[in-house]
Amino acid sequence: MRIHVSSPTEARPNFVLAAPSCPICKAEMRFVRATPIIFTPGLADVSYVCDECGQETKRTLKQT
Repeated sequence: MRIHVSSPTEARPNFVLAAPSCPICKAEMRFVRATPIIFTPGLADVSYVCDECGQETKRTLKQT
């Protein structure tokens, strides 16, 4: 079980933000926000959205 911080934070320069491709329409997705994961130092959930079809996705990334 993961507990998330309730308020999102700004993207930090130590993230490698390679935008994923949309699984629906294959367009490039846009970064929305990075939310640190409480009790898991160095990890954050990064949210993306597709401007073409509205599909949203979340990736868990390690801060470098």
